[in-house]
Amino acid sequence: MNGYTVLDNQNIEPHITFIRIEPTDINLTLGEVFKSMSDISWINDFDKQYIRDAFTIRAKETIKHVADSIIAKSGNQITKDSGEIVVSELSRLAIVNELNYLDIPLAELFKSQASGNDGFDFYSKNLNKIILFGEAKFLSDRNAYGKAFNKIVEFVDLKQDASDLEDIDKFYCEDSLNNHSKGNKGFMAAFASKNTSSQLIINGIKANSDFAKLKNFDELICIAVNV
Repeated sequence: MNGYTVLDNQNIEPHITFIRIEPTDINLTLGEVFKSMSDISWINDFDKQYIRDAFTIRAKETIKHVADSIIAKSGNQITKDSGEIVVSELSRLAIVNELNYLDIPLAELFKSQASGNDGFDFYSKNLNKIILFGEAKFLSDRNAYGKAFNKIVEFVDLKQDASDLEDIDKFYCEDSLNNHSKGNKGFMAAFASKNTSSQLIINGIKANSDFAKLKNFDELICIAVNV
């Protein structure tokens, strides 16, 4: 599943990427995102049975919660809860497909609680073996990059990235985990975008005080999703 068209893909700075995507059909987006989330074939990549069993249980709990409590209640309308899932999953796919970064399912599918995890929303690894931590935000009335940046900075202050390693370490090579221990890490800010030109969004991003803090890390990816 792609489910989107790339509208923009450019470097704001050598280590900062701006990607903007448009869902191909907003009326089908929720269903397609749910279908993508429901594919748990990634679990077979783990060689130990106990790991596969644990991830299967967690993933099925989350899939049921999303189907019963979010998708069913949303219909074809994008709400706050369904909006953040759409932004998370489409951004995750864009990172994997457009940048060829590591494909890791949404955090909700493998963390120990069914939904509402208190850590980052999604993860990846770049070609330099740097772990990337992603946060997705949806606002119905304005571009949500400020909210995404703010939450990431809050998590950085709380050392949430280090805390999350206990849940995500099985997806990563030893080199990337060692790089994180040395302070080398990056972030992905995924956010709902409105009827604003990409250049105006980028100008707003550059003027954001939280962006100024995050640009000091190894990599920062800003993903605007038109929802």
